[in-house]
Amino acid sequence: MYHHNHHHQSSQHLDLDQDNASLSFNADQQTSILNPSANNNNNNNVDRLLYNDLVQIVPLVQSLIDRKASSSFTRRGSMIYTKTPSRESMANKMAEGKGRNAQSIPGKKRRENSGDEQVGGGDGVSMFSSSALLTKEREELVELREKVEDLQRQLLEKDEILKAAEASKNEMSSVNNMLNEVKKQASEKDALLRSTQAQLADLKIKLADKQAAVEKLQWEAMTSNKKVEKLQEDLNAFQGEMSSYTLLFEGLSDDHFTLPDQDYDLIPHGGHLPEMDGMDELEMSRMEEAREAYMAAIAAAKEKQDEESINIAANARLHLQSFVLRS
Repeated sequence: MYHHNHHHQSSQHLDLDQDNASLSFNADQQTSILNPSANNNNNNNVDRLLYNDLVQIVPLVQSLIDRKASSSFTRRGSMIYTKTPSRESMANKMAEGKGRNAQSIPGKKRRENSGDEQVGGGDGVSMFSSSALLTKEREELVELREKVEDLQRQLLEKDEILKAAEASKNEMSSVNNMLNEVKKQASEKDALLRSTQAQLADLKIKLADKQAAVEKLQWEAMTSNKKVEKLQEDLNAFQGEMSSYTLLFEGLSDDHFTLPDQDYDLIPHGGHLPEMDGMDELEMSRMEEAREAYMAAIAAAKEKQDEESINIAANARLHLQSFVLRS
């Protein structure tokens, strides 16, 4: 478009130069025609008509030149110029005018008037076409301006829409970032909750194990207490038996049995069997050791309250009972 306008402007300048050259040439001719020294007083009528025509044409041509120089339209209006009569033709007309009589003057005036009308008609057509062209160009200019303004308004609206869309896009991006951050925090909290639940389950399992161990220890302690109570009862009963046996043995050791002479001559009166006495003292010492061992086992079982000490006490009791039964 720039090259087209530049070419169009160049062509306009070229046309203007040509028009200016033509107008300068015609102006020289008009100056020579309007020069009083070159014409006589008999040609005043012709000069006056030409002068009036030139006075009407020159402003129009100048205005068209100015419009062409300042116009930015792509169309150009064509100008119609009337050829200026040459000096020879003017001299011939003037000579013919002198040779004619007074009757021919009205015919000449009629021809001149008709010529003036033709010239005026040509100038009117040129002015009408130029004004119509200018009016059309103005209308096109107004229409183009309206279209440009409409396009600019649409462009501004689209810019506003694009800005609003960009703002919405940025807002959506910010909301998405916030949503992702919230999701991340929620996932971290879920992971922490699952870890806490797993730890709580482990603690519950350990607590259940410890509770079972405590219950087992309580049951074992209760069982041990029952066994200790039973052993205590057995010990008390055994101590009662031992006391009875001790009193019996003491009574036996204090009594003296003598046999009559007539029945046993070999046994002296008032004598004891040395072997029997030896056996009684040995059994008594062993039984006393067994009793002391049993008492010590009972004391250890009460203190420790375990299975081993209880078994040792039971074995000591059986050992002591064996001595009592043999006696």
